[in-house]
Amino acid sequence: MIEINLLPAKVLQRRKTWSFVIFVAVSGLLVIFACIFFFFSIKEEVKSAQMELARVRERVNEYQPMLKELQELKSKRLELVSRLSAIKDLVMGQLPWSLVLYEISKSLPNNIWLTELAKTIQGKEQIITIQGCSLDETVAIGRFMENLSKSSLFEEIAVSNMSKSVIGETKVMDFRISCKLRDPAEALRGYR
Repeated sequence: MIEINLLPAKVLQRRKTWSFVIFVAVSGLLVIFACIFFFFSIKEEVKSAQMELARVRERVNEYQPMLKELQELKSKRLELVSRLSAIKDLVMGQLPWSLVLYEISKSLPNNIWLTELAKTIQGKEQIITIQGCSLDETVAIGRFMENLSKSSLFEEIAVSNMSKSVIGETKVMDFRISCKLRDPAEALRGYR
């Protein structure tokens, strides 16, 4: 079958234009409805996300005081760790006095007694000054210095003063000895 179109070309052109306009209008309406649908669905998602964000912010506000307290505790902990380290260095950097006194008493010969014992610190060095009296004059003092030098705690032992004096009717030799305490780690290693 053969079709014959008797409509003028202008009408045919308008029909094609109307078909295109209808197609564009329907497509535009479909796009608008699709956008509205996506807008409402996204709006619901945004609303639920905003509610979740509000809950999270509320929880953050609840934990804010705890966070502040935790930061204070951390700073206190750091301060205590630094104090502990300083105390540890101080304690580890010194010899126990009981050990020093024991070594001095062990080194004393029979005819010597002590009148003064002092410790001074010069920089990182610890200086022990020992004053006393001897009945045997210089022999006992020399023996005392020799005994101190055998100890692992003392070094650089030297007599800084010697003088004769009389106590009652007995002649004695007054003396002053200075020595350095060795580094605690080194001294204790040699002591054990």
